[in-house]
Amino acid sequence: MPITTAPDTAESPDNFDSSIPVLTDVIVPGRPERARVAPRAPEPVLSQVALSDEVTRGTDRDADQIAERLRGRFTHFLTGDGRALIEERCRESLQEHSTWLVSQITREVALALETELTEWVREAVADELERRGRA
Repeated sequence: MPITTAPDTAESPDNFDSSIPVLTDVIVPGRPERARVAPRAPEPVLSQVALSDEVTRGTDRDADQIAERLRGRFTHFLTGDGRALIEERCRESLQEHSTWLVSQITREVALALETELTEWVREAVADELERRGRA
């Protein structure tokens, strides 16, 4: 078997196939001008229908992956920091609503007492005057 030499040597053997890249052709340390670009693999030719189906399946798969990641993130958030945030906001809303209810009840009781108290005082004064008139 004849010994072949590397393509960058001065003498190139006759049986050396230069269409097949070797490592020194693709990667030439210190001499990038000598490196050749590796040939690109041809793109597969797909029919429009097959391409459309592939894109649809890929899109569905991507959407499913995104949805699964979001579901996981929401679940993690709602069992951790999200839960604390929701509890805090509920507590604040409950406090605000309780404060509003107390104000409403206080106002209604004050209005009711104002009218009743005036009536009670009139009755008490009338009773006292009547009692003193009899005495």
